[in-house]
Amino acid sequence: MILGNISKAIREQNYYAVVLEFVIVIAGIVVGFQINAWAVDQRLRAEEQAFVDRLYADIEALRTERTIIASRDANNRVINATVLEKLRPESSATELSRDECAFIIVSNLINYDPSGLPALEELSSSGDRQFIRDPALSAAISTFIQERQARRDVARELSSKTVDLSLNYSALIHQRVSQPEGGLSPEDLRASRLMEIRVTECDLASMRSNGEFLNNMVNNTVMMSLFGANVSERTDESLAALTHALDAYRIAHAR
Repeated sequence: MILGNISKAIREQNYYAVVLEFVIVIAGIVVGFQINAWAVDQRLRAEEQAFVDRLYADIEALRTERTIIASRDANNRVINATVLEKLRPESSATELSRDECAFIIVSNLINYDPSGLPALEELSSSGDRQFIRDPALSAAISTFIQERQARRDVARELSSKTVDLSLNYSALIHQRVSQPEGGLSPEDLRASRLMEIRVTECDLASMRSNGEFLNNMVNNTVMMSLFGANVSERTDESLAALTHALDAYRIAHAR
């Protein structure tokens, strides 16, 4: 229709009409591009908002988990201090409690610092970040991911320097599983049940006189302390910074 009008106007040498038709065509193209750009903008904005909402939910879930872990770690520090006190040569203690003996057995297990955020894992695996257009939010996400990787590297390094005391000092630490009436069942081997029927015995007097054991026990304590300061506490700080960026985004893009 429009091309026909232009051809007719040219034949009739009606250049005003030709220009008018061209303006109409160009205007239509421009409006079409604007409508398409608006639609893309709305889609990206919706994806960005959905991502932020998911990330918020992930952070809240992670905080709940980390609160539980922090409570456990605080309890372990109390037990650790008691164990070290009892291991002193001048201590009058004659035995370690079941919890204290169990702590010595797992004192090398420090490489656990939950920091997974499913929304970020999907973002990292897909590599598609075009919908995150807020510069501050994008920078905060990049910083969190980079710092998390650095913390994981530190955690692996610290964990590699701990010593499994129960394996290296089997003469000082004994473990066995008590035999329930009727024998062991598959249910008894579940972690929660196994902790109830596991029997641990630690020879406090022999531990106290074994210089190598004492050195490695102190080493595990140091690694645990460094892990808390350089991994766990730093994760909490990173989460706080990421949350601050999300709060700022929500304020700036309030619906």
